[in-house]
Amino acid sequence: MPVDSIHHLLLLAFSRSNRAMLARTRAVGLKPGQPKVLEHLLHHDGCNQQAIADACVMDKSTAASVLSRMEEGGLIERAPTPGDRRGTRVEMTALGREAALCVQAFGDQVDEICLQGMSNEEARQLTALLGRVIDNLKDAE
Repeated sequence: MPVDSIHHLLLLAFSRSNRAMLARTRAVGLKPGQPKVLEHLLHHDGCNQQAIADACVMDKSTAASVLSRMEEGGLIERAPTPGDRRGTRVEMTALGREAALCVQAFGDQVDEICLQGMSNEEARQLTALLGRVIDNLKDAE
């Protein structure tokens, strides 16, 4: 396998990026899976568990487990969806919002490391190209 194959480079980039984020988020007591849920809730607070699972690319059981741990840790609360007796909304607590802002700051730090030596135009191109790669992979599922 050539070292410059796209899938291999994506795996390497993910592993390095994930390692950098885990080092930062573990230092503030977050468990795996929780940072990406918090980032999603920062922009979509009050969504349901299925929306979280879809956005964070988690299966239902993993999402349920991560959310249960987050609820036990005081990061989120579950509340009934108005007008839907079976629906449940996931909402951040004040502690969860504080943790989400930390995760966002850590993400900015890791992004800065990733983009060192790139121009703003190169960074925009990389973002656009990665978006296309993700869309292509999603369409192929």
